[in-house]
Amino acid sequence: MNLHPPPPFDAWSWMQAFQQTWLAQLDPTGMGRQLRDLRLARLIRCAQQGSPLYARRAPGARTLADFSPIGKAELMHDFDLWATDRRITRQAAETLLHSDADVSSAWLGDYLLWTSSGTSGEPGIFVQDTAALAAFDAMDALRLRTGDATQPTLGLWGLGRRFAYVGAIGGPYAGNVSLQRLQRIVPAPWSPQIEFISVLEPLVQVAQRLQAQRPQVLITYPSCAIALAELQAGGGLDLQLEEAWLGGEQLSAPQRDRVAATFGCTVRNSYGASEFYSIAFECSHGQLHLNDDWVVLEGVDLQGRPTPAGEFSDLTLMTNLANHVQPLLRYQLTDRVRFVPGPCGCGGGFPVIEVQGRSDDVLTLPGLHGGSVTLVPLALETVIEEGAGVTQFQLLRRDGDTLELRLPMTGSEARTAFDRCRRALRAWLVQQGARPQRLVLGAETPQRQRGSGKLRRVVDLQPAAAAPSPGAPKVREPG
Repeated sequence: MNLHPPPPFDAWSWMQAFQQTWLAQLDPTGMGRQLRDLRLARLIRCAQQGSPLYARRAPGARTLADFSPIGKAELMHDFDLWATDRRITRQAAETLLHSDADVSSAWLGDYLLWTSSGTSGEPGIFVQDTAALAAFDAMDALRLRTGDATQPTLGLWGLGRRFAYVGAIGGPYAGNVSLQRLQRIVPAPWSPQIEFISVLEPLVQVAQRLQAQRPQVLITYPSCAIALAELQAGGGLDLQLEEAWLGGEQLSAPQRDRVAATFGCTVRNSYGASEFYSIAFECSHGQLHLNDDWVVLEGVDLQGRPTPAGEFSDLTLMTNLANHVQPLLRYQLTDRVRFVPGPCGCGGGFPVIEVQGRSDDVLTLPGLHGGSVTLVPLALETVIEEGAGVTQFQLLRRDGDTLELRLPMTGSEARTAFDRCRRALRAWLVQQGARPQRLVLGAETPQRQRGSGKLRRVVDLQPAAAAPSPGAPKVREPG
């Protein structure tokens, strides 16, 4: 069996996506909305005719409002009824995920598999077809570095540049897979030089690898960028960055200013998810603009009613207009979104949004031989998810030597899961050079955020000692 077939790529879909995305940028409120309406009509027909799940849930649906909101748990439960390609089953997908196949290689000829974390429930498995991948390529190439329709495409502004990606690289995560695929489909000499560095490595080791590579562009999470900026400010790192691309967590204004000032570089924020990789891009005025020619977002309250203009929603419903193999119509995201009234100062016509998303804390623990060790939240979460097989948890720092782990189960099931987590965490903390911690099983279950139901999985209860709290959307998950 060939474990490394080519990555999925369709030249016709790619050319169409680039042309249409470019035209929509020239006229977002005209051509952009026409394209959106056409794509929505095609998606509804596709879901009605090809997906047994949607045909059952919304028989005879003609408009988006005819579909009731749907969540990840229902989609995962009815996975085998969801896709329009009947070869796609939960068993087939999980077989691939547990194999040694290259994560960027085509599955069933045309698809990529991405997995998401379990911050809002159970982990998800999402299938991206060549049309969706072409759309994501076009949006990133034409809009990631502003929304100017005249800017160079990815193949040109990536020419000869050195990129470093610090994220979750051990599995089929959206950011990791997308960049791996990009390296393979873009021919030399245009193919970007990307160094993949695991966020699970000790921060000092990450810094050493970055120093050796000397990237021009750093791609990572805001919390990781802040930790690296602290090293740079303290003389432990000397990078000459041109740009920092941040995502996977909420980016706060102080974080942006700190990273930009410390590295003397441009900071670019974006918003995406495993369900839709390129939801919004940042303009020259630092505002997030929705790619609403390719995706529909609806802000709603807890009763599913539309949120008034200018207010943050409790939940967000997302409709992916690019993907026809695994339709997503009014899919529930736990991020909160606000549509900003009025035009943006950049002059762009795509809607401006603000997002409140993942906001876990950086933990700073005493070092084994003095000093301190900085732990990025997504690294801690990955250790527990992958090392212990637990996705629903809450890790709280009580004091300098005590961590409390809260789990949703009780009795022997909780104790067994806790023991797995303790072993995984202790081994990893030793690798990080942290002083041994007392890990206790919490008496309470994980506490979700009011309204959104999102689970903060890493919480520092010592604010005076805590690092700046991360703040904006999950992007592409850098991992």
